[in-house]
Amino acid sequence: MANRQRAEARRKAAQKAAGGGSGSKTWMWVTIAIVVVAAIIGIVVATTGGDDAPAASDTTAGGGLSSLPTSQKVTVTGTPLTPFSTDTKPDPGIGETAPVLDGLNFNSQPVKVDAADGAYMLVFLAHWCPHCNAEVPRLLDWKNSGAVPADLRVFGVATAVSETSVNFPPAEWFSNKGWAWPVIVDESKGDGAAGTAAQAYGATGWPYFVIVGADGKVKNRTSGEVEIKDLQKIVDDALAG
Repeated sequence: MANRQRAEARRKAAQKAAGGGSGSKTWMWVTIAIVVVAAIIGIVVATTGGDDAPAASDTTAGGGLSSLPTSQKVTVTGTPLTPFSTDTKPDPGIGETAPVLDGLNFNSQPVKVDAADGAYMLVFLAHWCPHCNAEVPRLLDWKNSGAVPADLRVFGVATAVSETSVNFPPAEWFSNKGWAWPVIVDESKGDGAAGTAAQAYGATGWPYFVIVGADGKVKNRTSGEVEIKDLQKIVDDALAG
């Protein structure tokens, strides 16, 4: 009997040394499960691109912007300003009461421009205009510098749209440029022509700036490219006047 017990003890010891028994079987199944889970995760990552994969909106050309409106209804309340001219000094538009604009942005959300809400600056831009393309980065640098007065609201106006010109459509152009303020989509008056809002503010070239005080009066109108330091002086003088 003692011999059989000793033999059984030796057998169990040998089995344990060789990795047998229920404990080793448990670890074997755990190892298999880990391998299977890892394989599944690998498949998922391969098919989805993982955390580092670019978002669909970053890889889809235009991001759907090409389908957005290029002309929106604009309602003008008030008398249009005298047309701007660099040959007429002083500008006869200074001191005139600016008309109120009710329009829509590219997503058809309402945008109202009214001095009753405070002073503002309108920046009329044409997507095909080389001077506008040069001016927008300056305006963004100005904004990022923190120098824009807190009491000045800035609006972009997408006007003079031309389907046959560069950088069409305007929604895509504004997005690519990184425009950071609200935009009114001007109501078209013909290919490349000043739209309803632009005509109401006397625009004759691009880019075109109009600064209106909280009293509703035009303080400054400027056409063409403007360096940041010059723009800062124009704005400061306009708001002080």
